Amino acid sequence: MPVFYAVSTGPGNPEFVTLQALRVLRSCEIIFYPQSEKNTIALDTLKFLESEIELSEKTLVPCTFSMTSDKEKSDSEYEKIASQCIQFLCDGKDVAMLSIGDVSLYSTALRTARLIKKAVFEVKFISGVNSFSAAACSASLSLCEKDEMLAIIPADSFFKDGKLEEALTKEGTKVLMKMGRYLKEIIHLLEELNLIQNATLVQKASLNDEKIFHGKEIFSMTEADFNNAYLSVIIIK
Repeated sequence: MPVFYAVSTGPGNPEFVTLQALRVLRSCEIIFYPQSEKNTIALDTLKFLESEIELSEKTLVPCTFSMTSDKEKSDSEYEKIASQCIQFLCDGKDVAMLSIGDVSLYSTALRTARLIKKAVFEVKFISGVNSFSAAACSASLSLCEKDEMLAIIPADSFFKDGKLEEALTKEGTKVLMKMGRYLKEIIHLLEELNLIQNATLVQKASLNDEKIFHGKEIFSMTEADFNNAYLSVIIIK
């Protein structure tokens, strides 16, 4: 029976692709990958691995997700992509869908896999390095020690709903992700709560143009940096 693989590729640097992911990509004839005007990380990873996975023999299918808050539109986009995957699976072909970071965390491939599983096809997740672990290592930070807690917060959503301040006041390390819209406002909130000195912002973790801002260095960010807000992670110790 053909299998749908949700394949983690890590935060961006192709060297983070695991041996297991490489094996699966070699074996799958069909590879779906996420793409947008601002984000070509998945395609760049495939090109880097071209000789390793015999890319010329693969069918590559780009898929665009608008990240809209309109549930009806979002559901329609995912159903369209899942339907394309299912057509290949019905032809007896294994399908891989790339997921930046780790597929178990805020992943478009995860949501697609859920729809495919409902169609009674086998689904397998291939794990990888998530962005906040890569960010912490780039900044030489410990996320947790001994009995410390770790909270992963979808910051834009929490900020919009007025829940972010309360989340930030709880104990443990906080990781802020998914900040495509309100990064400036979130930084201002951290300043108001006297947390900025405990914060490290890492942008494009693991990539050649990675940037790291410790504490008040965050105030030196340029408009170009804010344009890459969605590829930012803030770690607050």
